Amino acid sequence: MLMGVNMIDLSNEASLLPPVLAYIKRKGFNMHAFELHFYKRSVDIYAFSKNSYRTIAIELKLHKWQKAFEQALIYQLCADEAYIAMPKKFTNRVDFELLMKHGVGLISVNEIGRCRRLIDARQSSVLRIGYKNEHIDFLQRQING
Repeated sequence: MLMGVNMIDLSNEASLLPPVLAYIKRKGFNMHAFELHFYKRSVDIYAFSKNSYRTIAIELKLHKWQKAFEQALIYQLCADEAYIAMPKKFTNRVDFELLMKHGVGLISVNEIGRCRRLIDARQSSVLRIGYKNEHIDFLQRQING
């Protein structure tokens, strides 16, 4: 353990949420929802940046990156960019070429909660603007109460 540095327990998906949320907020995505329903799935984090009018969908996984990849492909229908976020110690198992080929990004989370984008997501080529706008409206209603 590093002196003066708090380690986080990365043994469950919920532990990934605070560092990833802090990371995307620093990137300008200040409106967000957790477990946002989309088809028969729930997007772990769906976020919107008012400044850039961009959305991101992030699937949190501990180590089953293939399942997260399948979900991220679906989320490309409703978000400008789709990411997988997982503990750094498992990112070496990920097929980077496959993710890059399909435009899915990858965020690693280390033991002190620091996030690093290992693969940039590309603008979704299958985005359906109706889904995106529906989710943005939901986020705005959530904020405005």
